[in-house]
Amino acid sequence: MSEIKVVDDFDDASVKEPASSEAEQANRTVDNKDRLNINKEPPQSTAWEREAQVDKQQEQAKPKKEEQPKYPFNDAEPIFAYYGNDKRTLLFFVLRHPDGPQGQPGPTDTHQIHKTKEHDPAWFWVHKLVGQDAINKNTKKEIDRLDKMRKKDEVASKDRQHKMDQEKLFQAKIDAFEMDVIRNTTNREMKSKIRRSKSIMELTAYVGAIIALETMNGTKPAD
Repeated sequence: MSEIKVVDDFDDASVKEPASSEAEQANRTVDNKDRLNINKEPPQSTAWEREAQVDKQQEQAKPKKEEQPKYPFNDAEPIFAYYGNDKRTLLFFVLRHPDGPQGQPGPTDTHQIHKTKEHDPAWFWVHKLVGQDAINKNTKKEIDRLDKMRKKDEVASKDRQHKMDQEKLFQAKIDAFEMDVIRNTTNREMKSKIRRSKSIMELTAYVGAIIALETMNGTKPAD
């Protein structure tokens, strides 16, 4: 009686590969490319890791918060400010000091600073506490005030100059009538024109005319 040989499937090399292996082999061509993308590598990073990387990049891209310089005014506080030149590199400001022990308002004093490294802390805190809009409005008001003062001074200066000119003209008329040739002339019309003269030049012209007429008439002007 012949023995029946049991064949172990796991040891028999002739057993065919599973269907999945056949699919993988069918997927590959001569150039060994993975046409169906079956054998793709696992992802290098997960979605949440990529989002975390984006957040980190955005955080790094944000401008760093400006570091505030040390407050330079002790217990005082800037309450008013305006620029002192067209370039806005000069700043005038008013500091108010703390109220007194009896509740009386604290004193105020005015300061000026330039936009330099030395004055950086004061420049920063005046702009922060008073505010850029308020400083701009105060500057415009100050310019308007100075313009009004300048116009007022110009008017006052013209008035002073006119008064001085009238005083000089009045004295020149007195000097003219003290001249013998003017005092003794019979030409009343020319004398009247000297009195009505409105400038030194006009007065001089009439005086010269009288001297010329008197000379033509034979009257020699006194030395």
